[in-house]
Amino acid sequence: MLERKGFNPRQLTSARIARGMSMKDLAESAGVSRQMISNYESGKTVPKADNLLKITSVLKFPRSFFGVDVPELNAGATFFRSQSAATKKIRDMQKERLKYFFEVYKRLSTYVNLPQVNLPELVEKDVYEITEEEIVEKAMELRKIWGMDIVSPVGHLIRLAEKNGVVIAETTISDKKLDAVSRWIVDRPFIMLTDNDESAVRRRFNVAHELGHLILHNAVESIHDYSSQDLNNVIEKQANLFASHFLLPSEAFSESLLSTSLEYYKDLKRHWKVSIQAMIFKTYALDLINDDQKLYLNKKISWNKWKTKEPYDDEIPVEKPSLMKQVYQMIIENDVIPRNELNNSFRLPVDELEKMIGVRILGTDEGDQAPVLRLIR
Repeated sequence: MLERKGFNPRQLTSARIARGMSMKDLAESAGVSRQMISNYESGKTVPKADNLLKITSVLKFPRSFFGVDVPELNAGATFFRSQSAATKKIRDMQKERLKYFFEVYKRLSTYVNLPQVNLPELVEKDVYEITEEEIVEKAMELRKIWGMDIVSPVGHLIRLAEKNGVVIAETTISDKKLDAVSRWIVDRPFIMLTDNDESAVRRRFNVAHELGHLILHNAVESIHDYSSQDLNNVIEKQANLFASHFLLPSEAFSESLLSTSLEYYKDLKRHWKVSIQAMIFKTYALDLINDDQKLYLNKKISWNKWKTKEPYDDEIPVEKPSLMKQVYQMIIENDVIPRNELNNSFRLPVDELEKMIGVRILGTDEGDQAPVLRLIR
């Protein structure tokens, strides 16, 4: 973040969008007029101390945030998992958080060397020219350079991705219409996950899906260059295919499919750590079942009420990012910079920081710890 003197109106707009508020929402919550909020954001006027306090209290951003300049992420496209269903408001909220996350990353990476990016050569073709054969090739290439064979299930996917230079974080946003967002920033791939309490298998597929975007769609300059139909039927479909081939290599999956009963798919789910519905789709794509069989299985899934929650969703552990937490703790434990000084340098709300980094920010000072009590005997 670049230092600025006084008040930066763009930061007010950013904080408001990040909180999912309109000017009217913020004005009503802060007890000021909408016109006043508009004047502040346009730079026509600078808020006085009392009004700025009201606004920061509503947005829960530190005062220092409004005196810096966070650069926009201009070059490159941002991809959103569940693109068609996600509202513009939710997408904009996540885009602002991606900006903040990049600033956190930049700050932490000044003290610690992060893993080098280790991904296949990126596809630079027009999305309409990318074939399924190329998608399979890239999925298998990723397995190879990440030290995996083409027959085994993917282990801890988030840890594997972080080990190979992908920076991943969770955010405070919770919205069933949006699962994840990804993009290249400068020379590193970033993935942000929405806090949807999703199952382990859904999260793994989301991460694999975003890896597909990062590898396949480097030539996409903006998602706004495409119609919603092309986003769904071409770009999202390609990312889904990549995820399917990466998590379920066709030959190995076919050999493991000894039955197409739902009971057997339940066993396969434990092995592959992929949803039953995704495996049924894969089985159909491999021509191992016909339309009628696929319809029958999907009807049984609906009958069993497995559309949103499948068997073993509560048993398979949900993967969590850990790279940023390790970097943060390394800096603190080696006394590189005092923890409070580091925390304050981010100039972000505590809830956002704690989610992005994966550590508790408040209440960890020695003076903040609870007193030791003993019973009188």
